[in-house]
Amino acid sequence: MCRKRTKINNGRLKMRKRILVFLTLILTLSSTSQIFTQVLAQGSEPWQTWEPDLTSSGVAITEPFEGYLYDPDVIHGGTLTVATPSDPPELHQWNAGATASYDFLDIFNDYLTRTDPVTGAVIPWIAESWEVSNDKLSYVVHLAKGVKFHDGVELTAEDVKWNFDFIMENNFTRMSNVWQILSRDKPTEIIDTYTLRFHVKEPYVPFPRNTLGNAYIYPQHIWEPIATDLGFDWLTYVPSEDEYIGCGPFKYVAYIPGAWYKFEAFDDYWHGRPYIDELLRPIITSGDAELLAVKRGEVDIFTGFLASEAIPGLLREEGIGLYLYNNPYMYHWGMNTYKWPFSVKEFRFALAHAIDKQDIVDTLLLGYGLPGTHGVEAPFYEFWYNPDVTETYTFDLEKAAEILDDLGWVDTDGDGIREGTGDHAGEPLEFDIGPPIYDPVRCRAAELLTEWFAQIGVDATVQYMEWATLWGKIIQPLDSPTKIDTWLLGSSQSPEPTWMHTRLHSDNIPNPNYYGFVNAEYDELALLQGTQFDSSERQETIWRMQEILAEEVPLVVLYFRQSPSVYRNDVLTGWVEHFGAGMDHFWNYINLRPIVELQSMSVSVVSTPPPEVEIGDEFTLGITYTGPEGSVTTASVSAMLTGDPAQYVLEHVGSGTYECDFSTSTWHEGDYTIRVEAKATGFLSELTTFAIESFEPVIEEPDEPEEPGFFDTYGTGIIIVVAIGAIVAAYMYGRKT
Repeated sequence: MCRKRTKINNGRLKMRKRILVFLTLILTLSSTSQIFTQVLAQGSEPWQTWEPDLTSSGVAITEPFEGYLYDPDVIHGGTLTVATPSDPPELHQWNAGATASYDFLDIFNDYLTRTDPVTGAVIPWIAESWEVSNDKLSYVVHLAKGVKFHDGVELTAEDVKWNFDFIMENNFTRMSNVWQILSRDKPTEIIDTYTLRFHVKEPYVPFPRNTLGNAYIYPQHIWEPIATDLGFDWLTYVPSEDEYIGCGPFKYVAYIPGAWYKFEAFDDYWHGRPYIDELLRPIITSGDAELLAVKRGEVDIFTGFLASEAIPGLLREEGIGLYLYNNPYMYHWGMNTYKWPFSVKEFRFALAHAIDKQDIVDTLLLGYGLPGTHGVEAPFYEFWYNPDVTETYTFDLEKAAEILDDLGWVDTDGDGIREGTGDHAGEPLEFDIGPPIYDPVRCRAAELLTEWFAQIGVDATVQYMEWATLWGKIIQPLDSPTKIDTWLLGSSQSPEPTWMHTRLHSDNIPNPNYYGFVNAEYDELALLQGTQFDSSERQETIWRMQEILAEEVPLVVLYFRQSPSVYRNDVLTGWVEHFGAGMDHFWNYINLRPIVELQSMSVSVVSTPPPEVEIGDEFTLGITYTGPEGSVTTASVSAMLTGDPAQYVLEHVGSGTYECDFSTSTWHEGDYTIRVEAKATGFLSELTTFAIESFEPVIEEPDEPEEPGFFDTYGTGIIIVVAIGAIVAAYMYGRKT
């Protein structure tokens, strides 16, 4: 009964186990179903992850390359010295326009998004992610946490909203990609401390790059009191030194006009402290003097305009690096089309026919460049470049003279200079051309223009100017008597073609549409292209815009440079080659570090692993590291064990000694190797290996008992039988007796 009961109980236990497994399976499937339900529910929300058409680099999001990632083990120190050809004419972003101003401002400020220097794609930055609504009219933007301004105050959604609202209130010249794009009916919303919602008037393809990445994020607590002051004028305001507060990688130190400005590394920069300690920018207006300073080792990066004939000699200079890149700047001859005679399109065409672009490339650039395009867009931005734009003009002095003759503008007084007719009868065809003196190529190009124009009876005079002076004359209102007639300017293009809207839409007169270019069809297309998420449709629009520029000639692109960037490669390392810039750029500011001679560490094993271990034993590995100046106490020491993917960390126990306890309980019989690597800033890594043989433990078994003899086996029984037999015999004998 007991055995049977046992069987019944065992049967019940088995049944209970089966029920438990079944219930567990049901619960597992139930929870999985809930997960799938949640995933599906997320997909039904009105927000979707931004998945751009990668044929448009203006909206692509890529992972930053490895060089962006801060490494605390890299040697810090040193000064990066970058020459600049001019004082910054503007000292805050609200009125900034000149390259020299951004040279100053970029160092201590930061953006929501940035451009990858290798691919040209937009990458998340302070805006670490975003989502776009299905109708593409709203964006939810998530900010990185822990971003600090240089005075220690944390950057939040309040600061971002204030900056964009302030731009919307003032329509700042260089920020049309904000105030022309964001909705005025639906202001920017704060969702929480690190999240905002932006609303756009209509779908806008390059919103992440051109709108989010348009403005620095200024600290609200600094700039709001300034901006609300009744006497504040953003065009003329000059910040005080204690107002140069940003959230960029460097902090402002000092600015001596005409001499230099200096910044120091910001220890709390949200993306990791720059490796260099200081960034110094001496102001050197002469390109020759700047190049000499580079050769002497006084300047690390040459930012002036290098004559192409200097390249072969520089290649032989020890300690000099040379990087050639497709310069995204269009070097062009601009003119005030509001003013006679440039208001006459035929006159503009006549002058365009008088310019030999190929000669400029061959003689001034020595072939390091390309002739300017009729449609203005650079040919190396292949997807957006229209190769079928009609060549509306070619170098032909006879054709140029013929056009002027047809206008009736002839030389009436025999001085070799043609005069106008009608309201401008008797007015000579004469004007100024302004190149910046820091660029010898543009200075010589201006001289060539005057020589060619003279051959068709047009008198042009070169006015060589310091950049700050020239810039001030370029950006004047079209009817200003101080605005220069024509100028030679380098203006940046980018992989995102919206620059064609920014620079040439009539809403942006007089800056950066300095030319006074007005064309209704062009304006309409400039707005349309920003809404076309289909790349082929957008390409068609951009191509038509190039055709209009070729038909109207509001400017003449003389050349695109294959620019040489000269730098010292014997002091700093970590150089990042930018797809469209020289070595003077943000990514080098945060990635450069000093070249140092690494020292060796001496290794002393204080606790040596046994050469043989019995599986199940434990042992301690201890190593002491010493440098030239004593114990190395800041090393990172790790060990790898054969066949074990885990990493073992040796902890510092004092005086440069690092230890780790090992257990062999999971080992198998055989040979093992322990590989120990020590890394420390300023030292070469040290590798130490140990070979160990493991074996199974020996178990002592008891001795086997001897086989018993016959008597041992049967002796007791025999004695009992004999005894019984004796008793029985005695008994029987007794009865007989």
